Amino acid sequence: MFSLPQSTEPPSQVPIVDVSEPSDILQLFIQHLYPRAPPEVSDLAMWADLYTVADKYNTEVVTDSLRNMLIPWFLEECPMRVYALASHWGFEEEAKIASRGILTMDISKGFPEEEARFMGSVACQKLYLLHIQRRNKARALVNDRIYQFSDGRNCSCPPMDFNAVIQALSQRVSTTPWLTAEELYEEAAGMNNSRMCASTCRNSFKNVHRWMSLILREISQLPQTI
Repeated sequence: MFSLPQSTEPPSQVPIVDVSEPSDILQLFIQHLYPRAPPEVSDLAMWADLYTVADKYNTEVVTDSLRNMLIPWFLEECPMRVYALASHWGFEEEAKIASRGILTMDISKGFPEEEARFMGSVACQKLYLLHIQRRNKARALVNDRIYQFSDGRNCSCPPMDFNAVIQALSQRVSTTPWLTAEELYEEAAGMNNSRMCASTCRNSFKNVHRWMSLILREISQLPQTI
């Protein structure tokens, strides 16, 4: 770096090389080079800036350190951004893990602009196809099931329209292809537009709950990553 042409200003006693990176990012970058615990990276924006600098200067020890923290530090809070960054930098395994975390999100209306820019068209298409395939197969599992339910409640709640619940759940699994059994159970209660009693009314949904458990078991076997 010091051999490169410098500015025409009078030279100082200490050689100086101008760089384009902000001082706070360069400070964190240099701290990663020391043989101690890496400094804290507070958010994904800082992670992206640091990785860009580390890649620019070809410092493998820093890029490896940053790659290892991407999933454990940021996946739970920002799965979409983690997938975008992993796709951008060619982290195939991290992108797969992140793609599963995005199954709880509705991406049918498109991707956030910044994430889409990082992903690129191929990564966007892979994620979109994963969601479409899961939704179509999940909806088929719901619609193809034979329903035999009974409503044996001994309470004042209104009767449950099971067919309406099935249709609503079919739409729900098409919108959000990754639901837990308890979430589906609560969906059934809400879609019936009635308040369920704490014990008697809820217990009358045993057949519905059993059906939902079978559905979720089959849904869990569908592809979960890109």
